[in-house]
Amino acid sequence: MARALLLSLLVRQHMALKEKFRAKYPHPWLVWEAGAWNVPETTEGNVGATRLPLTDLRDCLPAGDAMCFELVALAERGPMRLGRASNNALVVNDATVSREQLILTPRPHAGWHVAKVADARPVKLDGQELTEDGAELSPGAKLEVGDVRFTFHDADGFDERISRIAAQVLAQTAASR
Repeated sequence: MARALLLSLLVRQHMALKEKFRAKYPHPWLVWEAGAWNVPETTEGNVGATRLPLTDLRDCLPAGDAMCFELVALAERGPMRLGRASNNALVVNDATVSREQLILTPRPHAGWHVAKVADARPVKLDGQELTEDGAELSPGAKLEVGDVRFTFHDADGFDERISRIAAQVLAQTAASR
């Protein structure tokens, strides 16, 4: 199972760890873009849901947060499945996503390959229909699965995104003083 972390949490970690952040997270990420997250309170950290949180908690969430799935390429792990079903490595609890939607496969010399599961709902990769044959994921690639939008980041691209957001947070904090 892959770990899923909120982007806002990773930004705070980046601000605290500074250059050590990259050493802690040296791998690619699949980011489930902006939504309202209801992270379960279980030991399994791989589930994100589009359900809105309880009304009394809604104001505690950062606006436009995203769910970030770690793509740790362990040789023994092999392909990772993404879908609504709880047996997937990446669980996306959204009615517009098939129970088994995508297969993400690490490549031996870096990189990831993505393919649509046969009979799954349509998937677009950078605006083009994805097939069961799949394609290589390039840094910044956009995946569209129903109403869910993902962005693939290699380690460098993810670090740049986190750094940019952290700089904005620091600038806003300084401006409000």
